[in-house]
Amino acid sequence: MTFRFLAALGMIVVASASGAQTRVAEGRVLRPSPKGPPVPVSGQWVVLHRVGFDKAAPMDSARSDRTGRFRIHYSPFGASDAIYFVSSRYNGIAYFSPPLRADSVRGGDADVIVYDTTPDTTALRVEGRHFVLSSARAGRREIAEVFEIDNEGTHTVVPRDSSSPLWTVHVPAAAESIAVAPGDIAAGAVVVRRGRAEVFAPMSPGVRQLVLTYLLPQKAFPLSLPLEHPTSVLEVLLADPRANVQGAGLREVPPAQIEGRMFRRFLAQNGLANAVVRIEATAPPGQNRWALRILAIVVGLALLAGLLFWRVRQGAVLRRSTRDPEAAPNSLDQLIRELASLDSRFERDTNASVEKRDAYDRERAQLKDRISRALADSNERV
Repeated sequence: MTFRFLAALGMIVVASASGAQTRVAEGRVLRPSPKGPPVPVSGQWVVLHRVGFDKAAPMDSARSDRTGRFRIHYSPFGASDAIYFVSSRYNGIAYFSPPLRADSVRGGDADVIVYDTTPDTTALRVEGRHFVLSSARAGRREIAEVFEIDNEGTHTVVPRDSSSPLWTVHVPAAAESIAVAPGDIAAGAVVVRRGRAEVFAPMSPGVRQLVLTYLLPQKAFPLSLPLEHPTSVLEVLLADPRANVQGAGLREVPPAQIEGRMFRRFLAQNGLANAVVRIEATAPPGQNRWALRILAIVVGLALLAGLLFWRVRQGAVLRRSTRDPEAAPNSLDQLIRELASLDSRFERDTNASVEKRDAYDRERAQLKDRISRALADSNERV
């Protein structure tokens, strides 16, 4: 047993001794079937995780029986706002439940939906694409592109090999400082080369978001952006009132106001793969004081708008495949899954170097800090 497991076990013993209330997580491991009800998956290890300000680690595990059912009893300990959830690894890919918020969770949030895998990418489509253009600053414009990639199938799509991406998109040749912002697809799963962003992360059924940010010099405009993929919803937000956009069936709709600043907004539906968006943005007459933080707010609002659509769509997909639907993940759930995945990867690396351990500790501290902020936001909303 690892040191991390022993530490968690010790805290559980202390909690039991102090009379902490026992909770139960009872659910099933299910695999969607192309026809008929979901199929139970037997013999699957289901792991209970705890994430809190004071401690984050696996707590206990159980194996699913022939009907896919499992039951785990546990006692909460430490920080009262700690999050508990279960996961199961199937065909090498980890799947997670929503947080277990009640003392007794039977079915629903305790169920874990797993999927068979396929290298066939035909089920992937672009549900939404959002392009955000800032005003010019120091001769450059900040760009954010948000892609909503929908796996409409019943299998998790995996790379065919290490050189074959699941999904790829054009990046302007003049783009500088290209980065992958936090989202459903981690930066480590995206490779930018030869003018393209290539995604290698497995994609389970449902919608995943990819967020790219980069800088464009003023000389890159007018800018031509090929859609490349059929796109259900295309949105362009322009912070510069002198900028303009055309092509792909875009039409201007009422502007959006954010922190007292107006953004021109253009929308199109059912954009064709061979369509091209042309963006014109002239150089400003003087120094512009447009700040990066405003761009971040715009991107956040775009994601929130898309997230509402995803929840409705993903809920419908799961209702078709399961009797008791699994809740769509929110931003807090995603952070919890990232932390659990990080811990799982580090636990499997039995020969981790000092450098790897330091990198792991840094990344883990950053995730815990983000979870803390998400929990605080959640408490404020309540």
